[in-house]
Amino acid sequence: MSQPSNWPLPAGSSRIVLPLELTQQLSRHPLTKHLYPLAYGHYLQAHGHSATRHTHPDYLLIFCHQGRGHYQLTHHQQHIQGELNAGQLLLIPQHVAHHYAADDTNPWSIYWLHFQGSSAQAALANLNLTVTTPILSIQHWRTLLPLVTDLLNLQHQRFTMAGGVLAATLLQHLLAQLPLLTEPTTGSSFSLPALERFMRDNCHRDLSLDDFAAFTGLSRYHFAKKFKALTHVAPMRYFNQLKIDLACQLLDTTTDSIRTIATAVGFDDPYYFSRLFKKTMGIAPQFYRDTHQQQDI
Repeated sequence: MSQPSNWPLPAGSSRIVLPLELTQQLSRHPLTKHLYPLAYGHYLQAHGHSATRHTHPDYLLIFCHQGRGHYQLTHHQQHIQGELNAGQLLLIPQHVAHHYAADDTNPWSIYWLHFQGSSAQAALANLNLTVTTPILSIQHWRTLLPLVTDLLNLQHQRFTMAGGVLAATLLQHLLAQLPLLTEPTTGSSFSLPALERFMRDNCHRDLSLDDFAAFTGLSRYHFAKKFKALTHVAPMRYFNQLKIDLACQLLDTTTDSIRTIATAVGFDDPYYFSRLFKKTMGIAPQFYRDTHQQQDI
């Protein structure tokens, strides 16, 4: 297997490498031998990220969801190079030497995945991708986020054969979905479950209405109007409620300070967090913790 880059991971980024023994088992298992992951991850604003490989025994998928980067593939003395922009996927076949790097001024944020399997080449053909045409533009990529998040969340478990089979199944589902997501966008709708999952996964961040509108591909006005029509709640109020729900869980299950919990749910100012908590829950965070601890006795 090609080794993933050793780019230093900042907060919010992840890199998962499956144990060699497990990938060898996946290569033989009847449910997974056709397509299975070797390593995968998510790099946010990956300034300085690059990789050069002269030998490359597996397949590599890179999807850029923000920023941009560039790539060069070398195959039979032919050089194929270009730029990878937000909303585009680069798929590098096995045995193709390559170099890629994040842009210096607008570095990419990417999901990436090394994979193998007897059907890997067929997966490329299903996407109409070749070494000379390795780029696919995806219009509806946000609908895949729950699936990608499930795959990334496996890093919190010890990798067993059952976990490996699940990871391979998620990969197969993801690759099967891609051809369905390249059609032009129609209407002004969006996937509420995908958006809610995005909100929950980013409760630790200070996101704005612009961030959510960009996620859905709508203008601020149309996004806010559509969201409120679906939920009867304004987007930022909904997001803050998710943050407070998470804060309640942390107050119930940890001994972390109010300041630490405020930071964990995306608030740099603990006093603002406390005011919002009291406005939402009717009581201050410390009183909430004291009351619930007494109930548990």
